Amino acid sequence: MYRLYRAFTSLLPVRCPEAKGDILFHASSVGEVNAAYPLIKRFPGATLSVFTDSGHKYALSLGLKAVRFPLDSPRCISRMLEGKRALVVVETEIWPNLITVAKERGLPVFIVNATMGERAYRWYRRVGIFREVVSKVDLVLAQSMEDARRYFSLGAREVKVAGNLKFDSVERPVKDLKLPPFQPAGAILFANVRGREIGDIAEATRLVRRNVSGFRVMVAPRHLENVGSISAAFRRQGFAVSYLTDPDDTDVLVVDTIGDLWSLYRWASVVFVGGTLRPYGGHSFIEPAYWGKPIVSGPYFHRQPYVRDMVRAGAVLVVKTHEELAQVLLGLLLKPDVAQEIGRRAREFYEGNRGVVDRVYSEIVRRIGA
Repeated sequence: MYRLYRAFTSLLPVRCPEAKGDILFHASSVGEVNAAYPLIKRFPGATLSVFTDSGHKYALSLGLKAVRFPLDSPRCISRMLEGKRALVVVETEIWPNLITVAKERGLPVFIVNATMGERAYRWYRRVGIFREVVSKVDLVLAQSMEDARRYFSLGAREVKVAGNLKFDSVERPVKDLKLPPFQPAGAILFANVRGREIGDIAEATRLVRRNVSGFRVMVAPRHLENVGSISAAFRRQGFAVSYLTDPDDTDVLVVDTIGDLWSLYRWASVVFVGGTLRPYGGHSFIEPAYWGKPIVSGPYFHRQPYVRDMVRAGAVLVVKTHEELAQVLLGLLLKPDVAQEIGRRAREFYEGNRGVVDRVYSEIVRRIGA
């Protein structure tokens, strides 16, 4: 099967980028680039290959030496790996030629911040080419025991649990956003909401307003194309809406920009993490935990396995429906001492999971030198 794959990808009409440096990192998009950033910075000679255009642009904005990934073309991969002493793959970017050609060149291959959801695991387990490729990796440094178990089951030779690099990469500069006349202090922040849950959060907010008035709401979509549907959903519930690019004295502020959510967390009284009321798998809980905010989630956070530990630590409250979401939000608004305690536990969890980049760096340097 691999021979057919290699023959096919050899015919792809792609341009080969020039990847200088002595170590090649590879990541998929913005989230993976951000997670790997502090590790990459420890290797001054490293170059980063990025699959998506948005991830590539983001890497360049961070000052990294970055190139676009050439669609697993073995010809281009071979050129990219010339002069390298290691390949470091981030999370689940298991490209057959990338890893195979690296081993043909005698390079050690690492997968760092390795994670694998149940759906991806079932797929990789069925397709023999991926089991063959995973078995060639020298060391997998997994985020969790569950991730480690899945990689080991796929044939990885050595797997260690190192933790999630995102705990060491979340902090970044806070922007001086101009929000007046909108008043953000103490607002409910819905972060990274998407799809069908947009109507859920608008309905939950309406139910909260039945019992308490005067609160403000900030809503950051996971994808900017949802700005219009968010605005429409809240207006249908009777809320006045304005936008981050043109704020006004309204009930709801919709974030219609990229890269500003981080700077809004500081004003929130409570944060709901999106992608969790419907089965999307959830987005970052680490960011609100950094800010010490009380966090509310739906039941679908399977793409963020560390959240189970946060729930056990009392750092995240889980709801199943928009009615339950309304009840919990109302309770946290009316009992700020309870909200403060949950936020304290979230920050404590964040602090307790830092230091991952040191462990990952040590494992790599032990095998290839500084």
